Amino acid sequence: MEAPAAFVLAAGLGTRLAPLTDLLPKPLIPLFHKPLLTFALDSLIAAGVGTLALNTHHLPGAFHEHFGAIPTYRDRPLSLFHEPLLLDTGGGIRNARQALGSGTFLVYNGDILGDLPLTDLLAQHKSSGSLATLLLRPTGGKANVRLDESSGLVLDLREELGRGEGREVVYSGIAAFEPAILDWIPTAVPFSVIDALLAALRSGERVGGMLCQEGLWIDLGTPAAYLDAHRLLADPAFRPSYVEDRAWPCPIHPKASIASSAMLGGMVAAGPGAVVGEGAHVCDSILWPGAVIAPGSWIEGCIVSGRSPVSGSHAGGVL
Repeated sequence: MEAPAAFVLAAGLGTRLAPLTDLLPKPLIPLFHKPLLTFALDSLIAAGVGTLALNTHHLPGAFHEHFGAIPTYRDRPLSLFHEPLLLDTGGGIRNARQALGSGTFLVYNGDILGDLPLTDLLAQHKSSGSLATLLLRPTGGKANVRLDESSGLVLDLREELGRGEGREVVYSGIAAFEPAILDWIPTAVPFSVIDALLAALRSGERVGGMLCQEGLWIDLGTPAAYLDAHRLLADPAFRPSYVEDRAWPCPIHPKASIASSAMLGGMVAAGPGAVVGEGAHVCDSILWPGAVIAPGSWIEGCIVSGRSPVSGSHAGGVL
């Protein structure tokens, strides 16, 4: 049986994470020095996918800097589909159709950090005969799906169909699709895959849902959520099962420079090239590659981007 393809949505602007996303696309922001996007790729590889593809828009050169001029990840080819004009989720899928093959494929929102049962999702989808199967969560965001738990079928999305029955749940941003979803996505225009699914539902197509109660699922949409994710991942109990590097997370990168008289407290992640000067105090903060904390400075609850050296006292915010 042909391995399913996978498409990662990585073209968003990440405006809520600005000014960090002025420097890097959101899918490439580091989590203990590991780019967010690579967690999605690792999870998909662990689930047995074949082709890996993603879309780009904002700062596209950064993806080539990380994955190479001929992009690869873990010795696998990585197909990049650049969108000069954002095509939305459905348009992005259609634009990448040549990489998705003629069978089932997975779509994964590159903005999220998750450790969810993708093999179970694929198994349920393949046995259901549905056009799509959405991976759903009971909580963790705004409820936007109504699910009939007895049949496993999605009844409504965004309350657009006016079907008040079923359990209100949250779409995780991960789904399995059949190629026929392309029949519901217009050509060469921005279009949401949710609108495609709604059109299919109106015409009587089956859309399934798999409700997942457990597992890591975080939307890193804001600086506060980004810090919280580091606090959570610092606990080995929350290490994603698919991360092969057993040394991860390593809070202080070997190429960071921490002065002997500096004091670190709580969760501190210091990236390659980060410098903490003599007598500086850094607590519960993230230092991006190249960040410089001047001697005697006091930093707590901050994300230091490395745009310029930081001195003085700072509590909270992006520096």
